[in-house]
Amino acid sequence: MDGLPLAADVGQSLTTVTPPSAVDIGRRVSIRIVAADGSSRDLVGMLTDLITVRGRDGSGMPFDPAAISHWRLIPERAARAGMGAPLSVRVRELEAAAAATWPAEVSVMYGDWLLRASSGITQRANSALPLGKPPGAIEQGIARVIEFSGAEGITPAIQVPLPTCAELDQVVGSLGWAVRSENHVLVHDTRSLELPDPGLVIRHDGEPTDDWQSVQGPDEAASIMRRYPADYASVWVDGRAVGAGRIAIADGWGIISRVFVSEEHRGRGMGAAVMRALAATAQGARIERLALQVNADNAAALRLYARLGFRRHHRYRHWVLAEQEIAD
Repeated sequence: MDGLPLAADVGQSLTTVTPPSAVDIGRRVSIRIVAADGSSRDLVGMLTDLITVRGRDGSGMPFDPAAISHWRLIPERAARAGMGAPLSVRVRELEAAAAATWPAEVSVMYGDWLLRASSGITQRANSALPLGKPPGAIEQGIARVIEFSGAEGITPAIQVPLPTCAELDQVVGSLGWAVRSENHVLVHDTRSLELPDPGLVIRHDGEPTDDWQSVQGPDEAASIMRRYPADYASVWVDGRAVGAGRIAIADGWGIISRVFVSEEHRGRGMGAAVMRALAATAQGARIERLALQVNADNAAALRLYARLGFRRHHRYRHWVLAEQEIAD
């Protein structure tokens, strides 16, 4: 089994350990770190990069790969996507996983609120994401978002998961904030999606190539996407890319985003082909659960995802303090 300890247990002589590699990023791991004085600590959570594990509380735990005595991958549960734990726990887990795959340039935790700022016009990476409660009252949390946003030169914005943050939703509405968009978070079981048609030409890349981006047009989110490992799938017809999508793995979830089909090829099954190609990537990584975020006004995308078997897990509203043209 991959990820098994390559060193002896405590009490026996330790040998050189091969630390986690890039292919393990996004998986849950258990790592034992031994300090120079012989003391040890165990890190359990998602491997966010080659030197950091993120715990369930969202905190990052840095480590020195040279200090690993042994480690292992934690097998993913085969539970149905979006089921099992209480809704509040599931929403937090899913929102945190999605945020991890779309990392902002600046991220600051304020209690259990993730404050994010980035250059460009992306909504998600330029907003606060409540993953729990702020240190004080909700009004204090909102004031901190405004303060942080002013310091970073961005419009104050909050991504409010519902129904778990219904009180916050009511408060920001009463304070004069405006809803910029409403979005659905959809989930599906990877094993339930068919594999792509073998007759299609499908390409997988480790970065958003020019061909991949040509399907979407100019994309200011490219710098954000490059900050986290992902698979960029594209479907080709007559020597050019006509469909594209991205999948990144975090906390046992395959987070799908940026699914586009060129206008002249819409209605021909290319969107479904892209989705199946991304699901195949998840299957290859032994990821059982898929999730995506979609604007509630995107009727065509919602129809596609429903046909493929995706179901709504929860929704969120993107609130802004002032009117701004902000694209996701």
